[in-house]
Amino acid sequence: MEQITPTMLQKLHHNAITHSTSLLNRILFSNSYPSMWKIATVIRLLKPLTDPTHPSSYRSIFLLSALSKILEKIINNRLIWFLETHEILSNSQFGCHRKRSTLMALADSDAQIYEAHANSANIFSMFFDMENAFPRVWTYCICKILQQIGLQGALPLLIQNFLNSSTFKVRIAGKLSEIRIQQNGIP
Repeated sequence: MEQITPTMLQKLHHNAITHSTSLLNRILFSNSYPSMWKIATVIRLLKPLTDPTHPSSYRSIFLLSALSKILEKIINNRLIWFLETHEILSNSQFGCHRKRSTLMALADSDAQIYEAHANSANIFSMFFDMENAFPRVWTYCICKILQQIGLQGALPLLIQNFLNSSTFKVRIAGKLSEIRIQQNGIP
């Protein structure tokens, strides 16, 4: 069975788009993420210039259905709106902010270096690269933080439902493993 792609969705008849929108809205208010949409197919892509015989040379990519990805974007947009409206995100954070990118972080650093140089001052910077951050996320902690920051209603329950019962299967050489429960991490 072929998966629905975003390009296919754009070519849908108006009625299908209306029904899809209605379905997504019902899911948003039901607090229950469809179980079939939480089954990811994991594929492994070889990282550039690495040894293909070593397991750490591969990057895991989680593939979800197109409707699940659309719902994920809707949830993400609502969550970011809440975080920005309530000024929960730090101004020094560039990820998760609308209209703020890593290039803006570099431009900000460049401006600070220029200002420090012009004033004969010192500047100290610290950068973090969280290796394998997504697979290490503790989902219980995410849900607890959403509660602590005051996110209420259907949205945090829907996020919790998605995170607490996500599953995956791994595709290697065209063969699929059995379905496993994702204990921690986010797809």
